[in-house]
Amino acid sequence: MTTKTLNAKILVRRDTTANWNAAIGFIPESGEVIVYTDYKTITENNVTKNVPGIKIGSGNGYVQDLAFIGEAEAKELLDHINDNTRHLSQQERLLWNNKLNVNDAQEVDNETLIFNRN
Repeated sequence: MTTKTLNAKILVRRDTTANWNAAIGFIPESGEVIVYTDYKTITENNVTKNVPGIKIGSGNGYVQDLAFIGEAEAKELLDHINDNTRHLSQQERLLWNNKLNVNDAQEVDNETLIFNRN
């Protein structure tokens, strides 16, 4: 087994979107990790949470001009998800929409599973 030693400087900076936008003229070093702590927000169970976004410094681009990691992949995935005809035809969709359902509030009655077509 061969062991190699890596001498590296890893620099990670984190801040809010407002503060990164105010950092006019700041150019992150090549490979420097920039974290936007409040890049997006999501709401789960009526609780809003910040979702971080990450950029990687190029050594010659302003922090505001760098792309977030995964933007292209996220757009491609969302476009795919929002394509309503890609996987099912309208006829197939109608068939599946008329399949049996289970009402969570009344799914079992005396050990009998109850299905409906609602």
